[in-house]
Order: sequence, then C-alpha cells, then structure tokens
Amino acid sequence: MDTLFQSDNHGDNPGISVSEVETEIVLLFINLAHALGLPKSHGEIFGILFCSPEPICFDDVITRTGISKGSASQGLRLLQRINAVRQVHVARDRRSFFEPELRMRHLLGGFLRETVEPHIQNGANHINHIEKLAGQNGDDLHPVLHERILSLRSWNQKASGLLPWILKLASPSNRPGPPG
Repeated sequence: MDTLFQSDNHGDNPGISVSEVETEIVLLFINLAHALGLPKSHGEIFGILFCSPEPICFDDVITRTGISKGSASQGLRLLQRINAVRQVHVARDRRSFFEPELRMRHLLGGFLRETVEPHIQNGANHINHIEKLAGQNGDDLHPVLHERILSLRSWNQKASGLLPWILKLASPSNRPGPPG
C-alpha cells in the first residue's frame, strides 16, 4: 500500500509503511489544514505526531513525511505558535523532540490568536483606508456602497468584541474547577 509518510517503528525498521488507520488520520489532518488555509505539510506533521505514542525528533518528522528540512522547520514553528505542538525533552538525547497538543482549548485558542486575531486587526486598518477613500469621493459614492462600508465597520467591531470572549472560553485557565 502506498502511504503519504513512512514510519520507523521506534527506529528499528526505517521505511516500513504505517498502517492504513494512521494514513487516514494523517489525511484527516491534511484536509483540516487545507480547510484552515494552512499548507498540507502542516497537517502531515501534526498527523504524524498525533499518531505517535512517543515524541518524535525533528529528523524523524522529515523522514516520515518526506518534506524538506525547511518545510518541517517552518511547519513545526507555526504549529508551536498556535499551540498545536510542543517541544519536549527526552532524557539522554540532545535532539529536538515534539508531541501534539491534544486539548481542544489549547488548539482553538492558539489558532484564533495566531490567525484570526491578526486578520481582525488588519481588517480594521483596511476599513479605515476604505473610509478615507470613500470620504475623498464624497457625493460620488453610491448610497448603497456607503451603507455597505458602514456594515463592514460594524462587522469588524463585532468580531473584535467577540474574539476576546471566545479566547477566554478557549483559554486553558478557564477550566472549571473541581466540584466543591
């Protein structure tokens, strides 16, 4: 069976194909990465880590996915920034090892902070620019277009006000305490 990546089965047999189940899990994460606008390699990296019972070193990420060192490094950095992956220490080994974040709150919060929040901020700047252009056109601006620009401002303000609430809900520190 052709697979998208290779498993070293704990380093004993490099090149042995991973199971069909693992392949399907990795495909799921590739599709999710695509839906989120992330490169395929990011989904592959997360899928490999997700399937592994042990942390995986950087070189094994490259070997198992077949991606370049640059793509692997870039993917791991982004996945770390969005809290999808964390670097861990393995005793008596100086290499960099990684494992997936399995808590949805961490994944969602990191993704929103790293991807959605900057878009909302950039959107506000862009709307300011649009409003400035509209003001320069004065009476030449169609009334419907003027209303649509007001809608854009309102949408951006609502999203900007809603995001902190969503981030708070997704925050790991917002876990309910023990019943008491």
